[in-house]
Amino acid sequence: MKVIITDVSVLFDLFSVNILPEFFALDVEICMTIFVYNEVMRGAQISEFETFKRTKKLTVLELTAEEQEAIAAFEPKRSLKSFPDKTMLWKAIQLNCPLLTCDNKLRNEANDHGVEVHGSIWVIGELVKQGIINNSKAIEVLNKLKTENNRLPTDEIDKIIKVYKN
Repeated sequence: MKVIITDVSVLFDLFSVNILPEFFALDVEICMTIFVYNEVMRGAQISEFETFKRTKKLTVLELTAEEQEAIAAFEPKRSLKSFPDKTMLWKAIQLNCPLLTCDNKLRNEANDHGVEVHGSIWVIGELVKQGIINNSKAIEVLNKLKTENNRLPTDEIDKIIKVYKN
């Protein structure tokens, strides 16, 4: 099974449009580092994310002291201020797996290291491709995403919506 490392930005987008269960139904192993998981544990999301962890839909990657030292010594080409961001990038490089993020700095850094990177919009496409949601549900979710996250490229979303309408 394909492994994907995710950050909180994608999860919060999916949570905001009520499709986390669909996301965790994808035919991939969804992982995050313990440092990223600790960022997730806020307010209303706590019980939902704990359920996915408990049911083994979400794998939380613990890091050994040696791994944490290696990550601390890891010098990205850009300034990644967040240690959790560094843990995700480092782990994606180690596992040679895709990274899900909506953070442009992290996206660019991952690209520099040859890591495959995707965001929230890609997830919607994968849900359609795997038959988890249909085109009309994808259109509904993409329209919600446009209002929930103004950082997403609305032009790209509109193009995808047109494809799903045809």
